[in-house]
Amino acid sequence: FFPQHRLEPRSVGEPTVAMAEDAAVEETWGQIAVNNVESNSLGLWDGQRFYLRSFPVWYRWRVVPTARHNEKPESGEVKGVNFEQSMGRMVLWYNLAEFGEVSEEDVCVEMSSWQLEVQVGSNLTQTKGRITGGRKIDALTGELWSDIRLHLSWWELQQDEVGHGKWLVIHLTKMEHRAWTGPWFTDCFNPHKKMSFPWMDKQTIGRSKEEDEKLVRKAAGPPQALEKDLISGMMPERLCTGLDEEEDAYHAFIIIHLDEEAMEQASGTCPMEEIFSADLNMDRIEVYLRNEGFGVCSGTLKGIIEPQLTAWEFTNVRRMNLPKNSHIKCPAFFNPALRIKLVKAAGYQNIWGGVFAERVTAQFEMPRERMLWTERVQRALVLSPAAPLKNNVKVEKARKMCTRIECSQDTVTQRANIILHLDEALEELAFKFKVDLTTFFSLKVGERLLDVGIIADAEFQMVLGRLGGAVDPDKTTWEIVREKDALGSEKDHLALKISLAKAAGHRDRWQEVFEKLEPWQVNEMMRPALGDEVSKEALAEAADGNAE
Repeated sequence: FFPQHRLEPRSVGEPTVAMAEDAAVEETWGQIAVNNVESNSLGLWDGQRFYLRSFPVWYRWRVVPTARHNEKPESGEVKGVNFEQSMGRMVLWYNLAEFGEVSEEDVCVEMSSWQLEVQVGSNLTQTKGRITGGRKIDALTGELWSDIRLHLSWWELQQDEVGHGKWLVIHLTKMEHRAWTGPWFTDCFNPHKKMSFPWMDKQTIGRSKEEDEKLVRKAAGPPQALEKDLISGMMPERLCTGLDEEEDAYHAFIIIHLDEEAMEQASGTCPMEEIFSADLNMDRIEVYLRNEGFGVCSGTLKGIIEPQLTAWEFTNVRRMNLPKNSHIKCPAFFNPALRIKLVKAAGYQNIWGGVFAERVTAQFEMPRERMLWTERVQRALVLSPAAPLKNNVKVEKARKMCTRIECSQDTVTQRANIILHLDEALEELAFKFKVDLTTFFSLKVGERLLDVGIIADAEFQMVLGRLGGAVDPDKTTWEIVREKDALGSEKDHLALKISLAKAAGHRDRWQEVFEKLEPWQVNEMMRPALGDEVSKEALAEAADGNAE
């Protein structure tokens, strides 16, 4: 689906092992050139190694009668439109032979987070913000079954290798990790058509429509910054909280426990289907974050498996073996998990006494209980009043909460000051939903990094950046203050004032106090250069500008 499926293996705490030599895999920007490789709805198989990359829609229905499979089919046809789907994507094909020779300039594909509209013509013009002059394809125009991620959805033209004409291929990235009954919403009451009728100005706060709910014309081809857009900004230590092994005579199971809050934050940035990857040999498995490249776990198995028969799924499991000092009080603690099902090979279909002969994992954080549901909803309403349960909206709202950054340095006290100006609606929303703003923000300070987050129902990143010099994190102070909207203005707003003590050797005047970074930039800083071991020092060296 995405042009750059990451096929390179990853390992944990060791240099990356170049195991693609026998895989006969070449990765290019526009496509994956694969020699002697078979694929299914789960991944790719080259005869020796199986690459788990997607989640099929059928795995939840395997335990019920076959007739049930047709409710949410993996593929099908609706009014001449062929479709194929996984849990994270939907791909549509439509033959344009009836239009003769067609170029990308003759095709207009307009999308929103819940609508699709396609028209073809050689005289397309824009009138009052809408494209006209073409022939609308009714079979490709309508309301989608569920929301999509607009910035990760795209289209292309492909030549028909058998017949004449071209195929219009539309790639839709699902907002939620779920199966669709088909491409189109067939009910008459679409939730996006809901309207509110406020009679006071206060009732309009946060009620405006999101930008992605409006139809926009999409250019042909995948997004230019696709690799950067798929970076979740999470580390394996934060996403995962433990690993369990289970088995029976015919199967072995690897259960990677996940932190629910971290998964909400990660899935708000990129599809759940794009977070993890797993590579399997007959006696070895490696699991890693697909786009970040950091390892989750790897190891040698106690027996031989059939790699091409491996399956995986996201599920909720009851945590039976909680680690010590986890402070979990709930008698039945559940958390999301990635369950990988391995099929034992003939001759090894017995009880192994464990799955791994040896394994290496990241240093997982402890599992933790979430705050009460009512408090979570109250906090989410402060961050995103119009969509408190949509993770992607909350991620975007958190990034927009800081409207301006103001920096200064004090040469007498040897401190650097950063003021984060906050959205003017924040104070009124906090009062309305009874949330104490002193508990609404989180601050993490490293020697050269500053990370400010918003604690709604999960912790969402507001500002992440690099400092102009080293600081002493233990001497950091911060407070909520009031700042004027402009010089001489009577109106004011809330702001976060952060004061940082410069470390010894960095007390000269900094050229720049603070540089805001995107998650992909921090990921590049933390990636091991030339396959070196991932370590905490790598980030500090990169921040100092000394990393090669």
